Amino acid sequence: MTKITSRDNPAVRRAFRLMTDARERRKSGLIICEGARLCCDAVESGVEGREVFCTQSAIKKYPEHVKKLSEHSKAVYEITEEIAAKIGDTSSTQGIFLIAEMPRVENDLEKLKPTGQYVLLENLQDPSNVGSIFRTAEALGIDGIILTNGCASCFAPKALRAGMGAMFRIPIFQTSDAAGDMLKAAEKNMRPMATVPSKNASDVTAIKFFRGAIMCIGNEGNGLTDELISACPERVTIPMNGRAESLNAATAAAILMWEMMRSYKK
Repeated sequence: MTKITSRDNPAVRRAFRLMTDARERRKSGLIICEGARLCCDAVESGVEGREVFCTQSAIKKYPEHVKKLSEHSKAVYEITEEIAAKIGDTSSTQGIFLIAEMPRVENDLEKLKPTGQYVLLENLQDPSNVGSIFRTAEALGIDGIILTNGCASCFAPKALRAGMGAMFRIPIFQTSDAAGDMLKAAEKNMRPMATVPSKNASDVTAIKFFRGAIMCIGNEGNGLTDELISACPERVTIPMNGRAESLNAATAAAILMWEMMRSYKK
């Protein structure tokens, strides 16, 4: 284990850039995880570790985690509490970080299973919402998540923490033409569904999910684009009482995914 005491060490600067700069993550093909459980989730799920950073207090508090991470990484560094505070994205860091290979993202939606149940996220901006949706999707057995290019990255630090490692285990797809891809999916007898706050849309609790569906969920403030709504043969809504006109994107997604999987049999 190599000790680092300088905040200007190249390895520390690299970790800081990965934590704060999405462009650096895309360019390098690397991600950074923070926290004992999340870091171990990554390597246990088959993500290839590169570098581990841990403080002396973390080594004493999480010896088994540090041991496992060390066995699955190419370099291990002991860092000071000051360096951990510089790298960390949380107010009270556990002092354990892992730089790892970015999990695979599939760009070819032709690889969707025709009978699978999927969620498409269009232009969500809050990485915590994205992460929460991944966590719920994994728990409910969703077959994969499709992200538009305008979405917050599922590999942003806040998304990784909110997702509790789900993005290491659930298939991820990326689309630059969501509307076009939904038209193609419909041609293959899949069921693209646009979620809209409209009384004219079908009540999601009354829909029978008997074959592959793609539930499209839109931006936190603006919802789905008109283009994507038009490309979806079905429109669904969550019935609501009270004066609230909409739900948080992650909350709405959880309800929609529950209804998708409640009676669906794989």
